[in-house]
Amino acid sequence: MSGLDESDRPADRFDSARRTVLQHDDGGTCLQCADGSCRQQAWAIEELKKHPGGLLLLQQLELLNPSNQPTQEGQPR
Repeated sequence: MSGLDESDRPADRFDSARRTVLQHDDGGTCLQCADGSCRQQAWAIEELKKHPGGLLLLQQLELLNPSNQPTQEGQPR
């Protein structure tokens, strides 16, 4: 998406973040990648951390340390 076409709908942000993370899985890159780092990938990981499904995807791709997961109130660690 370009800056003019970006959607602020949560579902669109989630989908964009999901696609970004999957693109970078196993060493993939995108147009934003530079010098071994990617601001788009960093944004995508932070965006996915906001959603239960995103947390699950990050765990499956081993991009999230299980000890750093946020816990829901009242849930044992």
